[in-house]
Amino acid sequence: MLRLKQKSSQNKTATEGKGALPFDAGFTLIELTVVMALISIMFFVTLPRIKRDIFVDQTKKTSRWLLTSVRYLKEASIRDQTDYSLHVDMDNGKLWVSATLKAEESQEKSEISGLTLVDGIRIRDVAFAGNRKMAHGVAQIQFYAKGYSDNAMIHVVNENDRELSYHIPPFLPHMKILEDYVDLED
Repeated sequence: MLRLKQKSSQNKTATEGKGALPFDAGFTLIELTVVMALISIMFFVTLPRIKRDIFVDQTKKTSRWLLTSVRYLKEASIRDQTDYSLHVDMDNGKLWVSATLKAEESQEKSEISGLTLVDGIRIRDVAFAGNRKMAHGVAQIQFYAKGYSDNAMIHVVNENDRELSYHIPPFLPHMKILEDYVDLED
């Protein structure tokens, strides 16, 4: 009797071992399909955001540079009691900052360290108070030691013909970004 029980228990373990091995060795086709579907959905949802974040829109880069530069110039002009200038070169697509009374050699270094716009983004014009506009050459927006600046509007066009207007108000510490081409009102 003891022998029969041992044989039957050996048969059970032998059949369980053979039968269990193929089913426990991997994943079923349904499980793999579900995982692939979930991964595909995740890529479908996140890929546009990754693309937008990795390949940063150059218009946003220009906007950030202008925002930080204008804020810096307004603060630095008061702190240092020095007049500063924001140079806008419409022909070459460059923006740079310099102290107004600096030597010409140091102004050239400032131009090199400024922002060069990429292809597809261009400065349409710079408008000043008194209906004065510049569409060519280098416009100079002044930031004075007494805490105010020139009232100016920089108009930028991107590769999709989307126009933005950057208003630099004379007495406020920040600039305004406006959609479309907006004229400067006195």
